[in-house]
Amino acid sequence: MREYKNTTQNVHDSKPALHLVAYDIEDDRERMRTGKLLEGFGQRVQKSVFECPLDRRRLREMEDALRGLGLKTGFILVYRLNKHARRRLYGHAPALSDSDEHAFVI
Repeated sequence: MREYKNTTQNVHDSKPALHLVAYDIEDDRERMRTGKLLEGFGQRVQKSVFECPLDRRRLREMEDALRGLGLKTGFILVYRLNKHARRRLYGHAPALSDSDEHAFVI
């Protein structure tokens, strides 16, 4: 007798996908709140750019939290990277210091 695998997937289960989150926010307070929030979802790779490995549930949580910020002086972009995306680093990537916390990249 042949065995068949169950190929149905629970819609609530998902493998984490890498998301790139970048923001450009003018107001210092809004920018700091956004950075602190995103630190709970991923790793800062530049002053205003995060890599976030998120499954569907965590993505919804992050999106809800970002909407909840009610930004008035800037915007946040979220890109989902597909499984073929690869990270390549050229040059030296220094760690961010605490004094750089208020800076951002345009």
